[in-house]
Amino acid sequence: MPYFSYSQIQIGPITFYTWGALLGLAFLIGSYLILREARKQGTEERKVFWLIFSIFLGSIIGARLAYILQSPEYYFLNPLDIFRVWAGGMVFYGGFLGALLASWLYIKKAKLNFSQIADLVVPALALGIFIVRIGCSLINDHQGALTNLPWAIEWSDGTLRHPVAEYLALNGLIMFLFFWHLKNCLKKSGQLFIIFLFWYSISRFFLDFTRATGTALADPHYWGLTISQWISLLILVGLSFCLLRRKQARKEV
Repeated sequence: MPYFSYSQIQIGPITFYTWGALLGLAFLIGSYLILREARKQGTEERKVFWLIFSIFLGSIIGARLAYILQSPEYYFLNPLDIFRVWAGGMVFYGGFLGALLASWLYIKKAKLNFSQIADLVVPALALGIFIVRIGCSLINDHQGALTNLPWAIEWSDGTLRHPVAEYLALNGLIMFLFFWHLKNCLKKSGQLFIIFLFWYSISRFFLDFTRATGTALADPHYWGLTISQWISLLILVGLSFCLLRRKQARKEV
């Protein structure tokens, strides 16, 4: 597959940024799914609207801030580029943690059930990952590691590399289909969210090994791993520790 990049779509005098347009589409579809599921649970629509707004604001700020912190020197010299979010330059985990913090603060204020809301958001989040990663695929902003696989992307220098964005998009689609089916099968609130955390952290840890290293376009690596891989490990260790402690506490009772 030859290298391609469709970063912009020109329709008359209007320029659409491909990645930004798909990010907006992901939020619109995700918001619809959250509202749809919230109505079934009888959650007040006004509260759901402000919850979605909190998620949107927290995710954009968190994702952009995490990306900027990877290249502080550049943004110090080009401060106006900080606001060019429509052209790409976001980190999923930054957006996820930003949305998690913002939504937790709002849920606490609105006196909603965090576990219930977290489960409600999971399918929309997985679908959003799929849609946004399609945008990453179209702009081809993730350089993969060298490979001889038949579905590799042939870059302009003749090297064959893993299609990283396509892997991430496929993972998001599979997650959405799985969680959409599973959401009505689990009895305890919070279980869907916990399964999502395990799934995404494990899959992201291993998929990041398909990213390039040592090139100008490669993501920063620290002690052989990307920032996302380190965060994935922290989530897995922290979540496992919490679950083991909860299990131990139940035995003692």
